[in-house]
Amino acid sequence: MKTNQPSSVLTGFLLRFVGLQFVAFVLAIILIVFGYTLVTRTYVRFQASQVMDVMLAVREYTSRKINPLIAPINASSEEAFMPEAVPSYSATKVFEYLRLNNAYADFQYREASLNPTSPSDRANANEAEIISRFENNPRLREVNGIVTDNSDHSQYFLAKPIRLSKESCLTCHSTPDRAPQSQLIAYGDKNGFGWKLGDVVGAQIVSLPIDSGLPSPSRFVLLLVLAVGLMSLIVVVVGKRFFESLIVRPLRQVLCLASNESYESDDGSKHLRQRADEFGSLSRWIFNFREELKRR
Repeated sequence: MKTNQPSSVLTGFLLRFVGLQFVAFVLAIILIVFGYTLVTRTYVRFQASQVMDVMLAVREYTSRKINPLIAPINASSEEAFMPEAVPSYSATKVFEYLRLNNAYADFQYREASLNPTSPSDRANANEAEIISRFENNPRLREVNGIVTDNSDHSQYFLAKPIRLSKESCLTCHSTPDRAPQSQLIAYGDKNGFGWKLGDVVGAQIVSLPIDSGLPSPSRFVLLLVLAVGLMSLIVVVVGKRFFESLIVRPLRQVLCLASNESYESDDGSKHLRQRADEFGSLSRWIFNFREELKRR
């Protein structure tokens, strides 16, 4: 007759424990990857905001301090136009120096316009869409999001509208006859005119890789899997040792005592009965029960 061997308590415990570990591991991966995405967006937004603030400060300084000094020279000169008086030019040039710092090497800064004075500032399709959003919603102060560049890399961008807010700007951007002769010589009389006070004439756009300053997602997930896997293995090994010492070994002693089998020595049985836990109580009950049977 074939008898079923009782399943090991340790085996059952380990199977359930490993299963629970696996479920916890999967949930941890999902939560951490989600957290990584959230942290990445927050971090790159903070970086983009810092650069944007610097560029805004450069524009404001140029408008208040540099333009009043150079604009009269441009207005009276028929020679080379000095673009340093233009806030957008100054901000763009300062950013070129900023990019010499390796921390900002992957950043991009553009002052794009649908009708720029310099052809290099003409908006591409994505930039034109951003400018249109500002034009269609006067209350919109900022646009941000993720776009894919020509090399299929994800780029985070932060954009703010450029509004014509100062009357002095109309000298160079209203009609060609009001513009300095040096400006017309440098850029011609076809572009950058027809602007009106209060118009959205362009957008400041800071962009950077979505994972700028952070490990790549694939490397991050690999490191995460290895770290969590190693911790899980350590927990399983340590848990097995503790469970075997605290549960399995005393349970085997109790089973041996109950089946009237000799277990190592009488000292082992005596030590088991001296325990203050449930195994000790059960062992004493079995021992007393066997002693009662012997007396009968």
